[in-house]
Amino acid sequence: MKTNRMKKNLLFLIIFSICTFSSIAQNKNRDRIKMLKISYISNAIDLTPNEAEKFWPIYNEFEKNTGQLKNQLERGNFNSIKNASSVDALSDEKAEELVSNMLTTESEIAKAKNQLVKELSSIISFKKILKLQKAERDFNKRMLQEFGKRRRMNGQ
Repeated sequence: MKTNRMKKNLLFLIIFSICTFSSIAQNKNRDRIKMLKISYISNAIDLTPNEAEKFWPIYNEFEKNTGQLKNQLERGNFNSIKNASSVDALSDEKAEELVSNMLTTESEIAKAKNQLVKELSSIISFKKILKLQKAERDFNKRMLQEFGKRRRMNGQ
């Protein structure tokens, strides 16, 4: 059982290493990163084929919706700050509005996460939901490390 798990981990690391040699910033690599994430999370939380069939549509919809919320917020805040030339140049009213928008968006993301857990709990155990949170953090950490490594290798 452990050797099978070790083989899966080794296979993932090999696939991860091969796929991450290409530039993360390119659009064509987004699909590769998504596939790596799917593989990583599926392996980390031990999804059965039946669970995976139900899990991924719900998870992907959550990711899409929360990603859009985050992008809208970041674009709005970035544009407001850019137009003002800096945070210090913002009026107190505009700064308050931006903070309010940020809190509203974070609240919407929290609601979406609560809904995700509610929907996933009918498919996978709460232990697997906890494993999912850890797997997401670990995957993101690995991607950031890989990105940093590439930047250093390219002298940026």
